[in-house]
Amino acid sequence: MSDRLMWVWLSLACGAGSRVYNKLFASFSTLFEIYDAPVERFLEIDGISSETAAALANKDTTEAERILSLCRSRGWGVLTYGDKAYPKRLKALEDPPVVLYLRGNLLHLDDEVCIAVVGTRSMTEYGEKQAYSLSFALAAGGAVVVSGMALGCDAMAANGALDAGAPTVAVLGCGIDIVYPRQHKKLADTIEKNGMIITEYPPGSPPMGEHFPVRNRIISGLSQGALIVEAPSRSGALITARKAAAQGRDIFAVPGEIGRESSEGCNELIKNGARAVTTAADVLSVYEFVYPHRINVEAAIMAEKIHSPEFGRKSAQRRMIGSRTSREDKRAAKRMKQETRELLTYDSREKKETREFSDGSQKAADTSYSFEAERRENEAPPGLDAEAVRAELSGNELIVFDAIGSGEITPDELTAQGLTLPDVMGALTMLELSGFVTAAPGGRYRRGK
Repeated sequence: MSDRLMWVWLSLACGAGSRVYNKLFASFSTLFEIYDAPVERFLEIDGISSETAAALANKDTTEAERILSLCRSRGWGVLTYGDKAYPKRLKALEDPPVVLYLRGNLLHLDDEVCIAVVGTRSMTEYGEKQAYSLSFALAAGGAVVVSGMALGCDAMAANGALDAGAPTVAVLGCGIDIVYPRQHKKLADTIEKNGMIITEYPPGSPPMGEHFPVRNRIISGLSQGALIVEAPSRSGALITARKAAAQGRDIFAVPGEIGRESSEGCNELIKNGARAVTTAADVLSVYEFVYPHRINVEAAIMAEKIHSPEFGRKSAQRRMIGSRTSREDKRAAKRMKQETRELLTYDSREKKETREFSDGSQKAADTSYSFEAERRENEAPPGLDAEAVRAELSGNELIVFDAIGSGEITPDELTAQGLTLPDVMGALTMLELSGFVTAAPGGRYRRGK
């Protein structure tokens, strides 16, 4: 039996994001010893559950053989923990991915300066400009941009690196055979030709909500530093920042407008010690003396002078890069629409008053209207439309959202729905990031606005 087959078998037995691997490496001398061990041997190791021990005791390699055969037939690479090309920075993690499935060119990243560039999916025009221009200049200056190919800032970061003529790395939260989001197929094809797409999830794995926080540790783990471009206080980009900080990586953040929701996360990171970034040189200067053969700060400065945000927008359109409009901008547009409607209504009533003022009958109506307008302006916004939210959800997120109902509940209580605690926490994370659930005192959760 080949080592490659045993690595794939091991990854299937333990699952993505598992912290069991390092425990196994410390307890066994070889990969074959792990494969050959009985269930009792695994149960002796602190931190290995009975479920994982049972999976490791199952020596059936049929699924691993199928995956390897599929990868060979489709031309997908399989990079294992035991390969020389496996990134050393990932080996140092407490939860390394022991198998990476790969499309594109195998980039040897150990001698590269890799910068994770991430941000909100619901980017503003400011976030779009910064994600593109900073990534363009970082790539021109010799860095490898790493992102998640998600909607918004991640995709614009990859777009900037590609426009600079540099390779880029995209880390997926699904199988290597799935493009997510679907509208990024052109972007994925371009990255595959000019860089590398990787994932630890085996082919066929769907893009489930709980996969993405797990995926983020690879984005930060591959990189020496993480640059957060734009992030509200509940952005998934902040999960990457926390992972990066826990891994000992440098944290960079782009300052945003004070008081703007989409800037809260970045501004808070800077308050807590992240390096403020206004140019790519702010990032590259940290590494230029350690990697003088890779980093060229002057080239990055020149790139920032010559790059065109308009060109970036056009290339994004060609590659069909998508973004959600930020909730903040949606609310602003809704407020403007409502204010315009009220202004037109008031103008219509005022004209009517002018015509009828002679009998004094409209004076009371004018006072009544002013009070009503003020009441509408100050009333609380409506709560969640549960049915509309349910239409957007599926899988564990829908189960958890329904279980919370109109009250408050703890994660442990949610496991009564038949989900494991990791499944529950993954679903709560995605619901909280979407604004559908909010944390309450005492470790409880309730539906949020």
